[in-house]
Parts: sequence; C-alpha cells; structure tokens
Amino acid sequence: MKRLLKRFVGCLLILVLLLPNTGCILEPNYIEVSAETSVFEGKFYYQRYDESEQLVYREIYQGLMDFEEKFLVHGTDSEETNAILFDVLNDFPEICWIDEEVTSTAYGLFSCVEVTPTYICTEEEKNQREKEIREEAETILANVPEEYSDYEKIKFVFEYVVNSVDYVEDAPDNQNLYSALINKKTVCAGYAKETQYLLELLGIPCIYVIGDATNEEGTDLHAWNIVSCDGIYYCVDTTWADPSKDEEKEDADGDIGNIDIFYDYLCCSDADLKDTHKPDPTYGYPECIAGNLNYYRLNNMYYENVDSNALLNAMKQTINVKGEKTMFKFANQEVYAEAKDLIINKLLDSAMDHLLRRYRLRETQCFYTEYEDELIFLVDWEY
Repeated sequence: MKRLLKRFVGCLLILVLLLPNTGCILEPNYIEVSAETSVFEGKFYYQRYDESEQLVYREIYQGLMDFEEKFLVHGTDSEETNAILFDVLNDFPEICWIDEEVTSTAYGLFSCVEVTPTYICTEEEKNQREKEIREEAETILANVPEEYSDYEKIKFVFEYVVNSVDYVEDAPDNQNLYSALINKKTVCAGYAKETQYLLELLGIPCIYVIGDATNEEGTDLHAWNIVSCDGIYYCVDTTWADPSKDEEKEDADGDIGNIDIFYDYLCCSDADLKDTHKPDPTYGYPECIAGNLNYYRLNNMYYENVDSNALLNAMKQTINVKGEKTMFKFANQEVYAEAKDLIINKLLDSAMDHLLRRYRLRETQCFYTEYEDELIFLVDWEY
C-alpha cells in the first residue's frame, strides 16, 4: 500500500508543476459533521485530543454513524487516524456494527486521510441493532427509581449486567455492546461496554478502560470501567464480578456454591486492584483513591479480625429473617483461614441449633462454600 501511495502522490505533484497558473487545486471532499458538539462533551477519550484532532474524531464518528463505505477526514497520518477511530469506539459503545479491522490511507499533499471501515453487518441490520439496543436499554432502566443516588444507580447496573450476562469466550460479536446487551453472551469488552452504555444513559460518567489483568492462568488483555460517583472516581469490573467467568468452585463436600456476585469489583479503588489490574498508562486514566464505598463494609460483612461472637451473630441475624445466605469477607489470608476453621468446626453447630429451635424443626441442613482467592466464606441456609 505504501508503494501505491507514493506513486499517486508523485503523479499529483507532477500535475501541479505542469499547471502552475491554472489556479485549479482540488479541495478534498471531507465528510460533513452534522452531530451536535454536545454529543461529545464529557467523553473521556475525546477530551484527550487537541482542537484539530477533535475535528478528526467528530468526522470519524459521523462516518461510522452514517455507515459510510469510505470517507475523508482531515489529517496526514493514517496510524493517528486509526488510533482516533478506536477512541471513538471506546467513547461510544453503541457503535457496534464495525469490525476492529479498518484501513486508512493518508494523502499528505491534500492533508486528508481516507477511512475505510469494515462493517460486520448490512446498513439495514445496523439500523435494527440500534433499535434493539434502545428498546432493551429503556426496558432495563425503567426499573431504576428516579430518587436513586449515584451509588444506587451504579449498583443497579452492576448487578444487572453480572446477573444477565454469561461469560462465553467464543460468543458472536463478543467485543461489542450487542453481544452483552442483546445476546447476553460476551467477554470482558462486552461487559464493560454494556456497563458504560447503561450508566451513561443514567447520567453517570463512565470510562471504558483498557489494560491487562492477571489471574492464576497468567496475564491477558482486559477491559473494565472507571465511574464517577458524586464526583469521585471508582473502579468497576463487571466481568470479574461474575462467577460464571471462572470454573465452578466446590466446597469441602463437593457441593457447588451459589454466590451470585463478587462485590469486590463494585466501586473499588486502584489499591484494591493493584495486584491484578494494570490500566494502559498511555491514556492517563483518573486515579481511583477512595475506598469508602466498599460493599462489604457498607453491609457489615467485612472482618479485619476474628471475633467469635460477631461471626455467630451474623449467622443468627440471617436466620432470624429467614435469609438465604450469610456472607463473610475477610481482610487477609490469615484472618480468613482462622475464621473459616472457627466457623466450620464450632460456630456452624451453634447457628444450626439456633435455626432448629427458632423454627421448631426436627432437622435441616446448611452448605458452605469457600472462596479463598476472594477471601469470602459463604453459608447457605435451608429452612
């Protein structure tokens, strides 16, 4: 492609030299941007660019929204243009009809770049996708009370995404919003884009974050979110919050636990994720320092030390309201190990005795599940 490009520019230069007095200089037919500038306000990746680059960003947005087969934008560097295009996709998850493959050809003489996207569907299918996405989002968010705080809105979307989507590596369209919101099968990109899309519809600023994540299988590319809750930034990872992304974990008796969500990844800090999540430093993402919205602390499930009475009372309180489960989150491995042994070998018998007497039962059973990596111990009750 570079060889062809050089020949084309060379021919243009010869024409200009042969006809210096004609005054005939062709003006590139740049795509016309009809989108209001307010569409781009508050978008994280858009704000990173200077004025000239923002123009290119808006032109690319318009070309993709109009489903243009080819279009011209300002610029002289095809790689920079491609980078801006992907940042448009990072800011606008609803643009889910384009493949990650794109061809951009720069014509330096005219300061323009021709962009040729690769679409994964027809324009008619694209319009249908937009309709489905709008309708599904409206149905979901109709369940959000107007009086909800920012945190409650974030928690609602967090729980909805985790509970409605399954992690499926080979799911169709798994890098885009459609796979998660409509098909309900996706990977991390889909989780993060659905989270971003729904929260922004609720007026919550939400950034699509690119980086690496490390688990027992190694390090790989990963996507998650940064949200602004009452003006303070927090990390959110709906992928890692979903137990379906891992192999099923069994308890000591071989029974499967039924934890629904790992709340470790709801409104957490950079410090909470420092051992597993590494955001791409290129983008200068906002720091997430606050730890005041830790779910387990807010719900009295967090234990920094082993307190026999506190652990037993937590189980009794669950039993008193006929709750399905009691969850314990511990501060570190040492506390987790000590508390787990105490619960299994002593406290469960006392809690079961309380359950039998309270509901006048002759017999019952409970199940427990150990989530050692997450420092969570879960007890499920039967009545």
